Amino acid sequence: MKLFPMITVVLSLGLVVPAGLAQETSQDAPKPAVVDVAESGPAHLGGEAPALAIGSDVESRNVLVAGFSLGAAYDSRGLYNSTTNTFSGEARYFVQPSIAFQRTFSTGGWTLSYTPGFGYAPDDQENTQYTQNLAGDLHWRPSERLLLHVRQDYSLTDNPFETVGRVDLLPGLGGPLGPNYSGVLPDTKRTSLVTNADLSYRVGEHSAIGMTGGFQKFNYDSTQSSANTTVSYVNSEVITGSVFYSRQFSETLSAGMQMTYMDIYSTGAEVARTQAPAPMLFVKMNPAPHTEITLYAGPEYARTREVVTSMLGSSSILVSTVDYEHHWYPTYGGTVAWHGARNGFDVQADRRVAAGGGVLEAAQSTSAGAGYRVRAAEKLLAEVRANYADQKGIGLLASGVYFRSLWVGGGPVVEMSRSWSLRGDVAYVHQEDKGLGAVAGNHMLVQGSLEYRFHKSLGE
Repeated sequence: MKLFPMITVVLSLGLVVPAGLAQETSQDAPKPAVVDVAESGPAHLGGEAPALAIGSDVESRNVLVAGFSLGAAYDSRGLYNSTTNTFSGEARYFVQPSIAFQRTFSTGGWTLSYTPGFGYAPDDQENTQYTQNLAGDLHWRPSERLLLHVRQDYSLTDNPFETVGRVDLLPGLGGPLGPNYSGVLPDTKRTSLVTNADLSYRVGEHSAIGMTGGFQKFNYDSTQSSANTTVSYVNSEVITGSVFYSRQFSETLSAGMQMTYMDIYSTGAEVARTQAPAPMLFVKMNPAPHTEITLYAGPEYARTREVVTSMLGSSSILVSTVDYEHHWYPTYGGTVAWHGARNGFDVQADRRVAAGGGVLEAAQSTSAGAGYRVRAAEKLLAEVRANYADQKGIGLLASGVYFRSLWVGGGPVVEMSRSWSLRGDVAYVHQEDKGLGAVAGNHMLVQGSLEYRFHKSLGE
């Protein structure tokens, strides 16, 4: 397929945020269901990120949302040539249906959301993309003092721009104990399983205690046996947990302390395990209407155990030895979110020990992101986003190894009617690495889609 007809199709549909990075921006798109947990501890420990919202969004209660996205995309580095070991541009058509249910009741609510996807590339018919995103969420308050929140996410995809947790009616995943996505890896299939649960108990009129727990599992495989032969993808299993105490001092200020723990087990070229406890202080502020600021900081101790396999002298005998690395790191982060009637923005940043996103074992991760959304006209929305991540290996074998990524992008959403819209984006992704077998590379993604969304009230 020629590039010119492909660009014509994309531009005719409108220009979108990369698949998996987009957020629902329709005027009738429901906000995630909100449970009042102002006195129930730090929300960022629940593993969810704040939504980029504006005042014209419709809050969801007892609703069914169904629809589809039909479009086309062009990735400047999407097609792999095994003969020359190089990547070139690839055009792809995709369809992505979705369905989600959300019900609320007197003591809580639940959400179930499913978003599959299919992508077809005429120039590489063997590299057809499939995506499965499934998520369920439950808030339950059996008494005025006790609150339970559980969320389960599953994703299977070979779309390098797809992220787990991107489904209708639920916010994305994030926070200091959330998954770490450090880059766009072409010709890679990823299976992700993320479980989060938190339990809080209000011990006084303005104070609460609680605990959180989580499990994450990530498996990476090359979609082509001849592609990226120098790359050793890193699978990981992560256990997270915390205990906390929170106190509300005024209507606009609450603060507390927490003890977090992360256990990362990685299997790549070598086997490694990193344990990282961290005592932290946090503060939450609401200095103005529709404004929320959360900050947290503390020291983090990382203990890494690596099994290193090497040759014994000049012989062919393999010998395994165990190496230990101990480091103290500062960990800190925060979010700023604000929304008005016609525009809104959010800023997120953190520094922490995390799983290495498929290319590293445990890493010292520094990341930041920002987004801005505006209703420019009655039927026109626009959104821009930028994200930066710097992953540095912390084990003996990963000393000096790093992976960095930066992407910027945005585009308009034209609302043709209550249910139909055109969405588009142009995004640029810059990536670089050291010691990872040339995993990184730059992408220019152009994507457009025609979207249909149907909302039906399920009653009170």
